[in-house]
Amino acid sequence: MAYCYFKGSIMDEAEASLSIHTLGVLRGFGVFDFFRMRNKKFYFLEDHLDRFEQSQKFMGLSEVISKDEIREALDMLRDWNKINDSGFKIVLLGDGNESDPELNPLLFITQSDLSNHSPAPYASVILHDYLREYPHIKTTNYLTSNLLHKKRVAAGAIDVIYHHDDLISEASRSNVFVVTDGLLSTPSSNILPGVTRKNVLNLCDGVIDVSIKDISVSEFVNADEVFICSTLKEICPIVEVDGKPIGNGTVGPLTKQVSHMFQQLVRD
Repeated sequence: MAYCYFKGSIMDEAEASLSIHTLGVLRGFGVFDFFRMRNKKFYFLEDHLDRFEQSQKFMGLSEVISKDEIREALDMLRDWNKINDSGFKIVLLGDGNESDPELNPLLFITQSDLSNHSPAPYASVILHDYLREYPHIKTTNYLTSNLLHKKRVAAGAIDVIYHHDDLISEASRSNVFVVTDGLLSTPSSNILPGVTRKNVLNLCDGVIDVSIKDISVSEFVNADEVFICSTLKEICPIVEVDGKPIGNGTVGPLTKQVSHMFQQLVRD
């Protein structure tokens, strides 16, 4: 039995249900966030709560669910589910009728077991010309990503790298870093400000020079090293794009260094 937090209460996931008239479902009007817990400790929780609060305010609902309520719900779920290594997904949907002057927030939180999860040691990606409508917000709209699911699986790729007007932005579920001539770079615009990305930049400060700038498609495919990062992927080296090798097709030294630094951070 798995428990969730649904509309202010802890309950069995099997008992939680949404009306088929929920506007957030009918119109895809929702935001979410996702983060890890290891050994009963939440990782980067405040970063995720800050981003989720920004997403809530962007939605313009009748109220903003407080961080204190979310923290209390997370503590209760941790105690009820008793899963030491897990992922928490916080989802907020707009609820009400289209004729209402304001929509109400419908909040639920789920917890999934990640005790057997291991990030990929390296992977490949594919490219796709696409720019998310609201890239700075973590919305529930993954239509483009899902439409590309078969193509991605057929290519044996872990993710899809979005680009538009010859500029790389982000992966469908990750942020992007490239290494060219020893310089580490990451896109500066049209991206979701990833929490893992933020912590990578903090780790590199004073240790590894990082340029936050526009990155062309050509620079990406011809880079010496590429890695993507996210809550679940952590630091994932990319050795191939659209079937062609990145650099020499192996995990590069700077990627290894960043990965080692990040693993030290989460262990400590």
